[in-house]
Amino acid sequence: MPYFATYKSVLLAALLLCLSLPVLAKHTPEVRCGVATGFPPYQFSIDGETTGFDADVARLIFQRLGKAFQFRQESWDLVFNELRFGDIEVIAGMEVNDLRTKFFDFTRPYYYRYDVIFILEDNQQIAKLEDLHNKFVSGDRHSYIETHWKELGTLYNFRIIATPSKEKSMALLKAGKIQAAIMPKAVGLYLARQMGIGVTILDNPDPGSPVAFAVKKGNSELLSQIESTLHALIEEGEVERLYQKWFPHSSTKGKPDSR
Repeated sequence: MPYFATYKSVLLAALLLCLSLPVLAKHTPEVRCGVATGFPPYQFSIDGETTGFDADVARLIFQRLGKAFQFRQESWDLVFNELRFGDIEVIAGMEVNDLRTKFFDFTRPYYYRYDVIFILEDNQQIAKLEDLHNKFVSGDRHSYIETHWKELGTLYNFRIIATPSKEKSMALLKAGKIQAAIMPKAVGLYLARQMGIGVTILDNPDPGSPVAFAVKKGNSELLSQIESTLHALIEEGEVERLYQKWFPHSSTKGKPDSR
């Protein structure tokens, strides 16, 4: 009898544990954090591992929160739509603008990016912006530059093409398939060094775009958790420390990544 009583107790304990697992999972869900591919030094991968400044900040936030998380790293357009339609919970390192605030809620900014227009330094045919009219230019969707051109009524003077990543855009510029590429200054300079090509900045009108974490509109609980943790990390100097790791001669204070 003692054997059967013990056996029944073990079975009962195992059953109770199994029944409790869905409850535990409900209270400790894994956060899916979207980041882009081919966007160094902010968001990219090395040997299949997600890395970059934004990825480092995200890791630190979720570690501090004690939350399980996974990166969902794909093309920017795909990541953007996954957050919009609820397939992921957050995106790290999204530039804040009026269009995006219609769909997403944002934390405070933790640094700034500057979009510029890159051309090959040995391109003698392009000396001013007007020289790019009717030429192929890789765009940067929702960026300050494209928005500014649209407001000026000049956007369609350029043959804007979309690429899956800034890495692809720089490769097309190197190959002469396009005449210019719009992207954040730090990204373009990083990729040019990696690819061993000489580039120059044709125009840099962007006054600075704030960068933050984005959640789907209405997800106030997760936004509050990330916001409070991000604020603490900024105050403690941890975000600045990570920025110095990737940008040794810049600072998150004021408007970094400056011209």
